[in-house]
Amino acid sequence: MRISLGGLGASLLVTLAVAAQNGGTASNGDFQFALTGATGAIQYDARLHGTSAQGQMTFNGAIEISNEDVDGTGNVTPPAVSNVSLTVSFDCLRINGNRAAMSGTVSSSNVPEYLGLRALLAVQDNGEGSKAPARDRFTWGVYRTNAIDWIPIDAEDDNDTGATLTWLASDAERLDDVPVVMNQPPGGIDCKSFPFDSYAFEDLPHGAGNIQIKP
Repeated sequence: MRISLGGLGASLLVTLAVAAQNGGTASNGDFQFALTGATGAIQYDARLHGTSAQGQMTFNGAIEISNEDVDGTGNVTPPAVSNVSLTVSFDCLRINGNRAAMSGTVSSSNVPEYLGLRALLAVQDNGEGSKAPARDRFTWGVYRTNAIDWIPIDAEDDNDTGATLTWLASDAERLDDVPVVMNQPPGGIDCKSFPFDSYAFEDLPHGAGNIQIKP
């Protein structure tokens, strides 16, 4: 299942402001959006502490969700709802230039079926103020975690570990194509699952908020 959406309180705003001033690799934002089938507000803060990512995202808004089995797995999405609130606890952050991707698990929601699902937020910071060359951009989604209870192995080779390996993928004809780690981790979708060029970013409306990235 994938719920694609394009893309609170004063205490959280203070947290974001403090995070922006601290050192280290980080991304934070506070913005509103209105897309076909989804309107709402997102506030997030993610940063790296050594090799570990921490932070969270909060979403509040109205979305349209169908009960269609889009993956052909026999699993359907939760019943359609109009008002959704959820919090995502981040465990992965990747930054490349002015773009960042972060992922984690839905830790709270007014829709019980979303608890435990994986969520991914990707953003693009295009500068500040009226003289910025372009608008900030974003996209995000919620994904079902498919349990992996078996590992394929060569029946004639007890030492076959091919299914558990990861590898780097890039365009051999583009020197600027940053290699991406491939092979989905056991926990499901994370911030390294997709190359940045594959995201369908949406522009933030003028005055709708701000996104900041610190490599």
